Amino acid sequence: MATTQHDLEYRSRLRKYARATKDWMRKQSARARARMPERWGARHVLAIVVSAIFAVFIVALIWLYFLDWNTMRGPVSRYLSHRLGREVHITGDLDVHLFSLTPHASVSGLTVANPQWVGTPQAANINHLTVVAKLLPLFRGQWILPLVRFDHPQILVTRLADGRTNWDFGGDKGQGWTLPPINRFLIKDGHLKIDDRVRKLAFSGTISSEERSNGQNSAFTLDGDGTLNGNKFLANIKGGPLINVDETKPYSFVASISAGATKIYADGSIPHPFQLGQFSAITVMSGPNLSDLYYLTGLAMPRTPPYHLQGTISRDGTVWRFVNFGGTVGASDLHGDLAIETAHKRPIISGAIKSKSIALSDLGATIGSGPAHAAPAGQIFPDTQLHVDRLRQMDADITYDAGEVRSQDLPMRALHTHIAINNGVMLLKPLTFDFKQGALNGSIQIDARKPTAVTSLDARLSKMHIEEFVKTDPPTAIGPLAARVKVEGSGNSVHAAASTATGAVAFVVPGGKFNEKIAEWTGIDVFNGLFTDKKRDIGLRCAIADFDVKGGIMQSKRLLFDTEPVRVEGSGTLNLKSETMDMKIAGAPKEFRIGRLRAPITLTGPITHPNVGIETGPALAQGGIAGLLGVLFPPAAILPFIDPGMAKDANCSAATPAHVVKETARKG
Repeated sequence: MATTQHDLEYRSRLRKYARATKDWMRKQSARARARMPERWGARHVLAIVVSAIFAVFIVALIWLYFLDWNTMRGPVSRYLSHRLGREVHITGDLDVHLFSLTPHASVSGLTVANPQWVGTPQAANINHLTVVAKLLPLFRGQWILPLVRFDHPQILVTRLADGRTNWDFGGDKGQGWTLPPINRFLIKDGHLKIDDRVRKLAFSGTISSEERSNGQNSAFTLDGDGTLNGNKFLANIKGGPLINVDETKPYSFVASISAGATKIYADGSIPHPFQLGQFSAITVMSGPNLSDLYYLTGLAMPRTPPYHLQGTISRDGTVWRFVNFGGTVGASDLHGDLAIETAHKRPIISGAIKSKSIALSDLGATIGSGPAHAAPAGQIFPDTQLHVDRLRQMDADITYDAGEVRSQDLPMRALHTHIAINNGVMLLKPLTFDFKQGALNGSIQIDARKPTAVTSLDARLSKMHIEEFVKTDPPTAIGPLAARVKVEGSGNSVHAAASTATGAVAFVVPGGKFNEKIAEWTGIDVFNGLFTDKKRDIGLRCAIADFDVKGGIMQSKRLLFDTEPVRVEGSGTLNLKSETMDMKIAGAPKEFRIGRLRAPITLTGPITHPNVGIETGPALAQGGIAGLLGVLFPPAAILPFIDPGMAKDANCSAATPAHVVKETARKG
């Protein structure tokens, strides 16, 4: 519409009037300041400010009193969205009553949205929420809630494999949620769903704590089921009534959790209700394998036989404890105290564990051997995949002592080790096995910082006696024994690490006794071998087995058994990947012998059960010469089987691999 001349004149008059009014107000203000004494200026301004604030406050109170709170659903939703970092919507009524000694608010249709990556729209959907507070404690900065009521809440908790979770609001910090004291906490027909890809947990359950129509209080219950790592998962938690709760009195609860054959029962209490960062519970747990607890606790437990343990689990902020625990693991006892600190990037577990008596077979389960892990017959190194990736998810500082180690094959007495895990590297140092005589000392390191772990073993056997390991009747050998194993290999099983091992292995017996009959047979001295007393011993000057290890192949550098009448030497390989051997040994007499076959003895096939034979080439050649001499002159046929015994004593000192065995066993 076009602007008329009348409109233009009207607007001009308005502008003139506005300028005149502005000039008049400026002049009046200047006159007032001129008339006002200077000492009254600050007081007058302060009085005006206070009056203005009071007036605004009165107006605000009147406005709040008559306010239709439904008009504030948008601003309240935006405020909550900002605080939570999630979209919050109120689709129903918002009703707030502030002018009371117990101000209260109720909201219907409250929803909290999920991040977009979750795939489902809502993290929480609450049909109706009521909150009542006490007014006077608010002036002291203290929240006391006489009533909190949820009607038909539906909660979704989800965590992806990369660790992102839809409930990470940054408020917990590992301390545990602390809620204001609530006198009556009611939940009607609540539903909880958990989808945790890290723990491989899928759970759906119901939550309730209601007032019954007969006036009796209903206990708190959380009950549901699902799957944990593919196993059936059941959880049932019950507590006392959440009505007339006293924050100065402990709140009791019991929990029963099962995941497959793993069972956990806890009977405990929360010292201060709604301070969930503190509780204590007597706990009984049992199952087929401690490592299965990883999906419940997030801690890398070792593989074990079936266990049954009881102790007290408690939480104090970021510190969890499992104290005074005891029980059995397989055929071994176990007891001690552990603490877990969760405030850091990776949880840190520390403490001391002891056993009065432990079966060596139970220790074997930790590396994937034993009855629980079937392996091909005769296999030495288990190929069960170890959970080395879990070492990257926690740190540890634990000591372990066993007063007795039971073994059918080894004369062990005690075990001591210190277990340290730091940033994906596990170190067992020292690792000490005490025997009836001597000890095995060393260390094992598993570096799991990369997908394929690297294992380093450095072990030293000292002050031992060979007859404790080679149990024959009569003893094949008697004397002190020293050994050194220093190897490194990569792989996520013991067999894989052995198959790639590189390093050195050496065994030394610096002196003692050796069975004469066996010594003669190593040189295939038929006559002496047949007629020598099998219980007769001869002097053993030294025995040395020295190997270089490369790519899982143990190549002999020196194989020497030097006895008083016979010097035995050999060569060959041990394949740790196929667990087979290809060895030759040959004895040379130091004394005159009749009936000696000049052919090496061969040891081939599986290391545990090698095939013993004679190398046919030299034997056939010796037999051919004897046959030819027999044709020319029959008595001469025996000449090839006569040995004048020209072998010399070995230089045992020079042959001892001092670079590998720094401290050889001493005679006596």
